[in-house]
Amino acid sequence: MVERQFEGRVALVTGAGSGIGYEEATTLARLGAKVVLNDVRTTHGARPEEATAEEVAAELVAEGLTAVADTGSIGDEEYATGLVDRTIERFGTIDVLINNAGIIARGTSHDTETKFLMDTFSVNFLGSFWTQRAALRQMRKQGYGRILNTSSGAAAFGAPGFFPYIVSKTAILGLSRSAALDNADLDIKINSICPVARTMMDPDHFDSRSHVDKDVVHPKWVTPVAMYLVGDDCKFSGETLSAGVGVWARVFTGKTHGLTPTGLTSDDVAEAIDRILDVSEFRVLRSAQAQYDD
Repeated sequence: MVERQFEGRVALVTGAGSGIGYEEATTLARLGAKVVLNDVRTTHGARPEEATAEEVAAELVAEGLTAVADTGSIGDEEYATGLVDRTIERFGTIDVLINNAGIIARGTSHDTETKFLMDTFSVNFLGSFWTQRAALRQMRKQGYGRILNTSSGAAAFGAPGFFPYIVSKTAILGLSRSAALDNADLDIKINSICPVARTMMDPDHFDSRSHVDKDVVHPKWVTPVAMYLVGDDCKFSGETLSAGVGVWARVFTGKTHGLTPTGLTSDDVAEAIDRILDVSEFRVLRSAQAQYDD
């Protein structure tokens, strides 16, 4: 990474007390950004890496860097919107927003209660929606911005037993893609990331998998991808990158070549289903409109 590449930029990182958010926030500060760090923790957690936003900010200030803590839950609309507003009040603008805060939530599609699902959505999806919406109002005024919303590999590909978590994180993909198209008229890039890393949301997940090299799931492998996506060099928007387990990759939804219908019954579909499902030829569409414009 270029030394001081974020000099003069103002960045807000949610969930910055540990894990991926900690790595992102501290890297941004050390690369020159003025950083507002958010985390919900008010006291240090049981594990050494479970810090508060105040502790991380103090660590950075001690290095001579500019960092401010703002403690609270982005699952509350008033707080989430105020978090962005306070960032702008403190530093005059907001150039970079990384939505990293989230909670793990277990359950199946047949036993998840509505309230539990909505509580999960409040943090994992609505929190990012609220901060993104508030940030975009300022970014559109200045004609510049970079937003990175954190989804999950589980959201992209599915996993049993994590229904509330997965559906809330899948919504992040639509949040980023739609916002990218809405703001394509300006130098505002909005992308999402699917990290595969050991975090405090579910610290035992990789600890119990002895076959997984612990180094390849360290959050440090996510940070370079995140820094690229929120930097000036990023020229695309509406994409999803994956980072973790020793791989950086693109995650996308494709549409197969398909075929022209020959009839109007389900028997016609059954006869053609193998060709419909054939993925040897496919396209990655930039928007839904591309389905009928091409």
